[in-house]
Amino acid sequence: MNDQITFMDYLWIQIDDDVVTVGVNETGIEELDDNFKVELPEEGSIVVPNEVCGEIVTDQGSLNLYSPLDGKIIETNGAVLDNNSLLKDDCYHDGWLFKIEVDNVEDLREFETQVDFENDVDELE
Repeated sequence: MNDQITFMDYLWIQIDDDVVTVGVNETGIEELDDNFKVELPEEGSIVVPNEVCGEIVTDQGSLNLYSPLDGKIIETNGAVLDNNSLLKDDCYHDGWLFKIEVDNVEDLREFETQVDFENDVDELE
């Protein structure tokens, strides 16, 4: 799957083999004011689902960043740390946040199936 899919309403993910790229989608971008700071997980750190691994801090609060699956951070987008306007200017391309190497490819396949099912249900509603 190479398309970006919504995760937790305000994040997007893109799956390429056993690597998942995570970013903030337009819904999340709308929550950001002009003054915000991006805090990403460290490369090499281990991430698990449903645990905060980074955040975007604004004057009004924080947007927590999550991993969809168990894995290891293999890359972070240093350009976003240096120039956080990339997030607002190009959230789906240059504004990606981090990449995860998934521990278990079978978990990844199950996740893809679950997302496909949820998308099919959403289309029926």
